[in-house]
This record gives sequence, C-alpha cells and structure tokens, in this order.
Amino acid sequence: MLSKIPPEMRKAFKSTSAGLYALRGVVTQATSGSVIDDIVAFARSSNEKDYAQALDVVRTGMRSKPGPVGMCRLRLVEAELQAAQGRWTDAADLARSAMSLASETSSSSSSTVQEDVRSSAKIELAASLLGTRALLVAGRDADAFLMAQQSLEIGRTSFAHGLSEDKRWQAQVLSTSLAGLVQHASCELDSASDSFDGVRGLLGDEGNPRTSLDYLIPEALKQIASFSSAQGKKQLAVDLGLRSIAAAEQRLEVAGNGLDLMLSPRAAEEIVADAKLLMGQSCKWRNAWDEAEEHLNAAIEVIETLGSKATLAMGLLPLAEVYSRTSRVIAAEGLYREIAKLLDLDPRAGKDGGPYVHSSVNSLVAWRFAQLLTVLPKRETEAAAWKQLAGEAYEEAPLKRLTDPEIMFGSLDRLSGKGTSGQGVMLDLMTRRCLPKFDNV
Repeated sequence: MLSKIPPEMRKAFKSTSAGLYALRGVVTQATSGSVIDDIVAFARSSNEKDYAQALDVVRTGMRSKPGPVGMCRLRLVEAELQAAQGRWTDAADLARSAMSLASETSSSSSSTVQEDVRSSAKIELAASLLGTRALLVAGRDADAFLMAQQSLEIGRTSFAHGLSEDKRWQAQVLSTSLAGLVQHASCELDSASDSFDGVRGLLGDEGNPRTSLDYLIPEALKQIASFSSAQGKKQLAVDLGLRSIAAAEQRLEVAGNGLDLMLSPRAAEEIVADAKLLMGQSCKWRNAWDEAEEHLNAAIEVIETLGSKATLAMGLLPLAEVYSRTSRVIAAEGLYREIAKLLDLDPRAGKDGGPYVHSSVNSLVAWRFAQLLTVLPKRETEAAAWKQLAGEAYEEAPLKRLTDPEIMFGSLDRLSGKGTSGQGVMLDLMTRRCLPKFDNV
C-alpha cells in the first residue's frame, strides 16, 4: 500500500491525465493523512479547466473511507470547488454537510484525540464561513442569517476547549465579522454597525492594534474595511484594507501549499483582490480618477489569476465607470458590453443574468450602462432597455428596502453633469454583491 504520493507524480497531476489516474489509483488503496493532504493540495491548485477532474479525485477519496477528519476536509474542499464554479446552492449544501460532520466528529466520543478535535473545530468554522457567503451570493439571506448564527455558536463552543487563546480569538473575530457582513448585505445597517463595533473592540484600540495576529483574520479585516468605508470612515477603511492585503499575503506564504484548514490559497488571493478593489472604489468616490485606475488595475491583475468570469466582471465594472467619468466613452462602452457578456446580460436577447453574481450586481451593471447610453446620441431605445433590466434585477435585491435605484445608483442623466450621484454602493467580491454606502444618508 502506498502511504505517500511521490513528488514527481504530484507534479504530473497538473499536466497529464496519467497523473490523475495514478492519483485515483492511490486514493483507492490508501487513506492516510498524507494522501488526504495530496488530494486537498491537488484540488485547491486546480483551475477552471481542471475542476471536473478535481471533483472526481475528491469524491474518489471520499469513497476510500478516509476517516472522520479526512472526510470533513474532503467535504469542505468539494464545497470550495463548487463555489469556484459558481454553483452556490451546491456549495452551501456541501458546506452545511461538512459543518455537521465536523461537529459530530469532535463530539462523538470522549476518546477522540485532541488533534482531531482541534481540526474538526477549524473545519466546522471554515465551512460555516464559506456556506454563509455562498448563500449570500445566491440571495438566500434568511438561510445566510441562520448559518451565520451557527458560526457564532461554533466560535463560542467548538473553540472553547483544546485550542489556544489566539485561535479562540480568531474564531470570535471571524464569526462576528461574518454576522456583520450578512447584516450589511441584507441592509440591516444598525445591527451591522453593532456587530462591527464588536469586531473593532476585538482588534484592539487604534493606539494598540493587535496586528501581530492579522494573518489569522484577513477576511474579517476586509469585511470591516468595507463597512468602515460605507460609514464614511475613509482613513480607517484604507488602514484596514492595507492590513487585510498584508494578512492574506502572509497567509499565502505559510499556507500556499493548500493545506491550511481554514483558508485556501484561492480564497486568500480573492481577499487580496477584494481589498484592492475596495481601495480603487474608495478613490473613485472622491473623484481621484488616476489613483482609482491604478488600484483597480492592480485588483484586476490578481482577479485574472482566479479564472472567474464573475470576479473579472466585478473588477471591470468600476473601471468602466472611471472611463465614463473621464470622457473615455468608447472605452467605457466596450467594457460595459464585455461585462454584460461575462454575466450573461442582454435585454435584447432576454438574458437577465446567470447565477454568477447576486442580482444587485446585475442591476448595477445594467444601470451604469443605461447611464452611459443616456448621454450618447440616438441611444434612447437601448438605454431604456437596460434601465428596465436594471429595475427588474433591483426588485430582487434588499437594496430596494432602502430606496429606489435612482437614489441608490444615481439618476440616469448623471454623466451629463445635471444629475445626482446617488447614495452609492460598493462591490464586494466575497459575496458577489453590492453593499450599500450610508455615509451621506
């Protein structure tokens, strides 16, 4: 029985079907931790073209009776692969399954070894974070609230025994910031403010921040940076955004092999891209167009490595707005058409967007394109079609509970110099949604 996959064979997995079949053969013969490590590393290093193969290997690993912790890890990685393909409901269901299995594993027997208990707690929390974000993309906000509550409970209970104080603090920060994210995305702004105030307290005061532990919480730093920006706390948002980038990059240095139980390399890279996207949007809101373009191009450079049409579209969207606001209308129109193609949006063909992003993003894309077409000659009919598509998508988003699209996104004649700029929203890669700004409300 092979207990470890040779390095030269692992290298071949990425380029040859022979390597894939070799891995599948090893998986059917062995279930040791080292084999699970190789399956997880292989799956997490897969790109868009390899997802089907990666899923095949992961599922073969599951059938090989890998043990309770090994099964939890594989179930979580399967959820990650489904999320990477935009299958949000499947990802959420698998994450919920991983949570349940991890909870059972850690509590099934008093004789369970402490390392398995610690690993199960980490997997349970990681699955709740992934599952909640997947539900938010899918627009299942009520279910996201429930899973976020479970995440808080996991932080209080599963991490209470056998884990260090730093890990308990990590769980508290991640679960509390997740609750704030769900509340912000669902436009429960007062509740979100309370949650993020709690996170700020956990991060330490401004004179003595706990930056040495940032690498444990890069996603939380990004989430609170977004909320701070939404509140109009510009410098705090910048500081937290830079910390989240540094934290995610540090995490990649120590866990770039894909074996970090709580954060995959892809997720860490997405946090970097998301924070850079936030920096670009922050510059855009204060009309610092050159700085905005620089940050947005930096975000797009990272996004392109992720191989996701949805994230690429979201990276290009604020750049198209920068172009339209700086008199580069031909370039802006080209970008909007490319974004619409990536998201499967076309009112003339009856395409109202696929499951790639939340309806709030589809609405913003259509509205921004309508704003550009409104100021172009002889484009009234097309502008009206995009406006109608934007309104239909807006009806499905929680943003409608706050105000109408004209007030949220700005009037259609905004680019003429006569219209209003609107309350404003920020694009959030982690939830594939628009999150409302409320600094001027």
